[in-house]
Amino acid sequence: MYHCFEELDDAVVILDRDNNVARLNGSFQETFGIGDDAAQGMEIGNLIARHLAPLFEEGDSVGRIIETLRCRREVSHVTCRMQPSHGGMRWFSFSCRVMTGEPYAGMMLIRFRDVTPERDEAARSVLDTATQVRPESIYAGIGEMLPYGIWICEPDGTALYISASFLNLAGTTLEECRRTGLMDCIPLKDAAGVLDDWKRCLNTGCRWDRELVVADPDRGHRTILSRGAPVRDENDQIILWAGINLDVTARKHAEDLTAVRAAQQAAIAALGQFALAGAELPELMNAVVRMVAECLGVEYAKVLRYLPNEYLFILEAAVGFGGVRVGTEKVDGGTDSQAGYTLLSHEPVIVEDFDAETRFRGPALLRDEGILSGISVIIQGDEAPYGVLGAHTRTLRRFTRDDINFVQAAANVLALGFKRKAAEEALSKSEEKFREIAQRSFDMIYTCYHDRGITYMSPAVTRILGFTPAELIGCKCRDYVTPVSLAAWEGGQKKMARGESIEGLEVEFRRKDGTTAFVELNESPIVENGKVVGVQAVGRDITERKQTEQLNQQAFEQIERNIEQFAVLGDHIRQPLQVILGMADLADDPKTSAVIHDQVERINEYIRQLDRGWVESREVRAFLRRHDRE
Repeated sequence: MYHCFEELDDAVVILDRDNNVARLNGSFQETFGIGDDAAQGMEIGNLIARHLAPLFEEGDSVGRIIETLRCRREVSHVTCRMQPSHGGMRWFSFSCRVMTGEPYAGMMLIRFRDVTPERDEAARSVLDTATQVRPESIYAGIGEMLPYGIWICEPDGTALYISASFLNLAGTTLEECRRTGLMDCIPLKDAAGVLDDWKRCLNTGCRWDRELVVADPDRGHRTILSRGAPVRDENDQIILWAGINLDVTARKHAEDLTAVRAAQQAAIAALGQFALAGAELPELMNAVVRMVAECLGVEYAKVLRYLPNEYLFILEAAVGFGGVRVGTEKVDGGTDSQAGYTLLSHEPVIVEDFDAETRFRGPALLRDEGILSGISVIIQGDEAPYGVLGAHTRTLRRFTRDDINFVQAAANVLALGFKRKAAEEALSKSEEKFREIAQRSFDMIYTCYHDRGITYMSPAVTRILGFTPAELIGCKCRDYVTPVSLAAWEGGQKKMARGESIEGLEVEFRRKDGTTAFVELNESPIVENGKVVGVQAVGRDITERKQTEQLNQQAFEQIERNIEQFAVLGDHIRQPLQVILGMADLADDPKTSAVIHDQVERINEYIRQLDRGWVESREVRAFLRRHDRE
């Protein structure tokens, strides 16, 4: 049933309903070098990937054809370049369709038809048509597709063709360029340098590559990238010069703007370092106004500090203003000035033309200088705006969002400087207050670093240890700890090394006169960059308390001994009394016996009194011990 396909010159593949190869005709086998027996039953995607893919010039064509066949989509004409088994690269038209007639219903017909002769004929027809068209028409058609087109010159530089768009930009004609010279007819910036480069190219035959800045009456200046090269004959002689003109004004503007923004960012970074390095506020403000004027390309810049109680500003730094007095020059607030309106609006304010401004009146400070355009931003303070940073120019200028961001960044650096200065003043006051408290404190207050020793010692140390503060600066605290307290001291230092505070550490220190003093220490670690580098401590003299504790201990011990003696004395007295009573009972004289009994009873009463005193002494001892511990 496949005899009709065998008679076709086109390469044909028949697929069954499962997309497997049912038959390859003889032309397919001959064209692509694949036997029918080898392809029988093979899935079509695998057949193409394995046998045809290496023959395609473009790999993506293979993928598209495989996807089309596997999805069983019908295609009428897709061209692709392939290299058949018997020759060089050829053009083929690929098509496929699902057959409907019996007995082939549901099967797919794939055809590759060699269309190389047809494409060659079409190309020759196009060339024949092109030869009938004047070169000027071709140049114009191609050239006007580019910004400012193409140009062609004779070997000596005489213009043969220049795109109309470039001639319009230069305000000249082709005839005028031919008569006076191409580069002489164009209103160029640095015309002499451009002409010298053009002559050098004509004389040496090197490539022409130059940016031309051309005056444009409507849009200022345009930057044109002009490139060209000599066209040579078979004898290497220059027969023409040909080139293109590309408008790169937008690119150059972007490059220039990028360079400006980079310079501004670098200036802001340097200014920030200057502020963090501790620059005084007048120096910082002067640096800011100079930097803003230079990087923004304006003649004037100023810092105004707001005085809310007086409802006006005072000039604190300025550049460009003549005859103004920094520190005394005043500017009204509210809508009487741009600075006042900036505070009222709570956002940056741009003025393109002061003469046409209706939102506020320009202050005399600006009017006297003939300023036309300006920008102002708020300098933030801790709780309220500090003032306004402004930049101005005598020419009409349209400031951009990037300009606002730059000036605001400079104002933020100023705000950072103000906050740093306020923090330093607050810290200085805090340190001064701390020193006043430490100087008057009854306790010994000191700061000691691991590497520098004692850096501060309060005057109370003289009363406690006998040393003056100056005698202990640079010394190590450990050198004055007695051996008795050394273990407790070192244990406290280990705890401090872990970043823990210490309270109630009792340490015995050596006094200047050789005696000792007990000091109760409360210590806190000094931490820098996550590491304990020193200690800050308060020491209270507890020598008298320790002495009192020792006297109490001695008193307790004496009471204990007295109590024990009371008990022994009572026992010693009672034993002889019992003997005396026994002997009295044996006596024949009743009167004498009665007298002895009375005296013994008196002695027993004394002993009972001693017992009661012993009990009371024990109670007193327990009371004292209990309250001594508390």
